[in-house]
Amino acid sequence: MQCQYCASELSPDSVVCENCGAKRVTQRTPAGVIAGWVGMTMAVVWSLVWLPLLILPFTERGISGYPWPALIIGTLITAGLLWYSKSTVHTTWVRKDN
Repeated sequence: MQCQYCASELSPDSVVCENCGAKRVTQRTPAGVIAGWVGMTMAVVWSLVWLPLLILPFTERGISGYPWPALIIGTLITAGLLWYSKSTVHTTWVRKDN
């Protein structure tokens, strides 16, 4: 593998170019960052929606009137957003600041 800035030969697992000082960094796309924030917010909200299921079976109301479709669809959307955010990770080389 060659450094894209100085064309010196690099080992495949190198993190820093010995010649010019460029570093390999891991970044996410802007859409991945937004999806991650929305996914984390939804994860907090949906955990609060799941929480009553621990108490409702022991009450008189039961769980028959619980909004099951919304609960399941929201959980799947949350998992999808978090998966998408994780899949947008890529590595790139950044030139050393002088």
